[in-house]
Amino acid sequence: MAEVRARAPAKVILFGEHAVNRGHAAIAASVGLYAHCRLRPRAAGYRFEGDGRVAECTREELCALARQVDAWRAAERHDRIRSLVASDFFAPAKYVLASALGDRLPEGMEVGFWSGIPQAAGFGSSAACFAALARALGAWLGTDDLRTLGQWAYRGDLLAHGGVASALDTQTSLLGGVIRYRVDVWGSPLSVPFDLRLVVGDTGVPAQTGTVNAQVRAWEAVEPAAAHYFRTIGLLAGEAEAALTAGEWERMGLLMTLNQLALARIGVSTPELETLCVAALRAGALGAKLSGSGGGGIMIALVHQESSESVARAIADAGGRVYTPEVAVPGAHLLEEEP
Repeated sequence: MAEVRARAPAKVILFGEHAVNRGHAAIAASVGLYAHCRLRPRAAGYRFEGDGRVAECTREELCALARQVDAWRAAERHDRIRSLVASDFFAPAKYVLASALGDRLPEGMEVGFWSGIPQAAGFGSSAACFAALARALGAWLGTDDLRTLGQWAYRGDLLAHGGVASALDTQTSLLGGVIRYRVDVWGSPLSVPFDLRLVVGDTGVPAQTGTVNAQVRAWEAVEPAAAHYFRTIGLLAGEAEAALTAGEWERMGLLMTLNQLALARIGVSTPELETLCVAALRAGALGAKLSGSGGGGIMIALVHQESSESVARAIADAGGRVYTPEVAVPGAHLLEEEP
């Protein structure tokens, strides 16, 4: 098999963080920041490169890792999965390879990653890497079945997040556009007017999804009203779907701000996120909320074209790093040449 290259976009969650892991719907959009993956044939042994790291292993070691992860997943030993990922940066990619190729796993391969997506920020950087890997593996094996590719990408992101994650990130990166997602239901593309505009502010505080998810589960176990807040977030996502497809941006902005209030009650917002959200609203944003797991990372502000620059400037003045990426870009795809 010849060399294969693929890339996949980042994502932002418009509505539904944490509630999506409890059976409620969420809405997410792809954005124009990208992760890339390259596969090359190798006579023997596996070599992984990415994020300034290099690692090698044998085919047998790759298969053994996959068997061990399957056992831990079956036993819900999330602590073991987190420890593995902490000690082996490429463990999720190894698991994807072994899961996807199975008996067709060759004796060797080179796997390279590079990315323009900030890590631990809420952009779904790991999901984009695994969506790109899945797309490249699909070309390697001669399949472009999206549901199969989605399963492969999800396995990598699941490991990267400590054994607990929805497929929202990977499906958004794989499919592109704007999607409605519910656990165990394949993402549904939403038809959205083209003037959906977002300004993204990065707090610069790393957001470790696995850690935040564990904190939310601990809070949920002792808070009798927890289910109420998750249902509220799910309701907001449902209302937002109608606003999105109709292009009712003022209504959508209000729903975003309400979603942020609910996320703050759950405990996943931070002073840095609140500061950027308030700065955006004061500068004319229609709505603002954190995006992703919270605990740091990014916020998003919905804007009209005429207020985009003032909102971006306000977020920057409040200490955020500003991004204004294209929204609803195409999903994971193959590349003919090096980008």
